[in-house]
Amino acid sequence: MELLQLKYFLEVAESQHVTNSAKKLHVAQPALSQAIRRLERELGVNLFEHTGRNIRLTPAGAYLKDRLAPALASIDGIARDIAAFSESERHTVRIDVQAASGIVVDAIALYSAEHPDTRFLISQNEHEPLCDIHVTALASDGSFHGLSASPPDAAVEATFTERIGIAVASRGPRPPEPADLSGLAESRFICLAGSRAFRTLCDELCALAGFTPHIAFESDNPSVVKKMIGLGLGIGFWPEHSWGDLSDYEADLVSLADTRFARTIAIVDSDGEQSPEARRFEEFLIGHIGRIWEKESGQCA
Repeated sequence: MELLQLKYFLEVAESQHVTNSAKKLHVAQPALSQAIRRLERELGVNLFEHTGRNIRLTPAGAYLKDRLAPALASIDGIARDIAAFSESERHTVRIDVQAASGIVVDAIALYSAEHPDTRFLISQNEHEPLCDIHVTALASDGSFHGLSASPPDAAVEATFTERIGIAVASRGPRPPEPADLSGLAESRFICLAGSRAFRTLCDELCALAGFTPHIAFESDNPSVVKKMIGLGLGIGFWPEHSWGDLSDYEADLVSLADTRFARTIAIVDSDGEQSPEARRFEEFLIGHIGRIWEKESGQCA
């Protein structure tokens, strides 16, 4: 049985008039009659019987009509649902955030205010294949942190490099600037937990410098980390732009003499085709990060 046959049958069953049904379906009457007869042959039953010049359903035809009507209605509903889903997908942006999450969230908030119909799906799953945009960091060897199997066709759309300094309490002992890492070997370090790429990068750079930091405390809450540093309970590695200002927490950023302490944020396309909405947001995100970098660099100049 073909779906078109069943739709033809249901229309004739409801009107019980072949000529009117043919006009409504925009098909020739002989073609409609042949489709009904072919369906009857396939089912091995008569679906209609003639009463003078009119037709009416046989018991088998009436049974088929009762079974078929909700089924075809459901199929039509699926078609509408698929159309609605497709429309929703056109306005959905999927982002995998492995670095600079605060900046990305701020960019989403600003973009959403101007584009309220846009829907964002944010993940921090390095194995998530269905993403339009990856925000990640480059490892010291230039590979992607957080993308364990970077697609071969992935394109780096933009990169933003920032120095990594030492966050210290505004009050109390302060290392000379730029600070020598060897002078901090006995310090207690406070780390932001969950920032795997940043932590790995700092550990790698410390190892290159012959230095292993003593981690005294970790928290997945940036505000807690800032507050503990501001209270003088330890110091911490801190990127100069992407993690925000420290001044509200009575902490300062001290530059390091070792210029290797830097990281690069990368905006990476998925290897799939981006939707126009994803492309627009990616351009917005790149511009948003660029303005932050320019503003912070201007303040430091």
